[in-house]
Parts: sequence; structure tokens; C-alpha cells
Amino acid sequence: MARQPDFKTVDLHGMTSAEAKKRLERELTRAPREIKRLVVVHGCNNGTVLRDMVRRMRHQRILEIVPTFSNDGETVIYLKQI
Repeated sequence: MARQPDFKTVDLHGMTSAEAKKRLERELTRAPREIKRLVVVHGCNNGTVLRDMVRRMRHQRILEIVPTFSNDGETVIYLKQI
């Protein structure tokens, strides 16, 4: 039996800050217990609005927010296991 991944990728490309925040809040609220982290793809070529919004995000499920140093267009959000 194949093991299910413990992460989910959320792509915010092309969204406004408000749309991206709403999507991210929904993903954080609905993430199953098995999901330990969200890999958020926000891009980096068209400014820093989405990146900054993601990295300042507050939610009861967020344990830690970590930039991915190998890719400026991604941020990893580690989730609390509630």
C-alpha cells in the first residue's frame, strides 16, 4: 500500500492578495490531520505582495512559517496537529 504524502501544495499564482488569503485560510481550516505542512507557491517574479501576505499569515493551525531558501517563490507552513 502506497504511503500518502504528509504535505499539500497550494498554488496562489495569478491571485490577488485577498483571493490568495481566502484560499490559504480555507486550506488551513480544511487540511486533514495527516497533513503536516503546506507548501505554498506564491511566485517571486511579479513582486512580493503574495509572499509577504503568506509569511505574515496568522491562523490557529499554523505552527511555523519557513521560507524555502532554494526557491524564493515558495514558503512552507508547518501545521499544528489539533
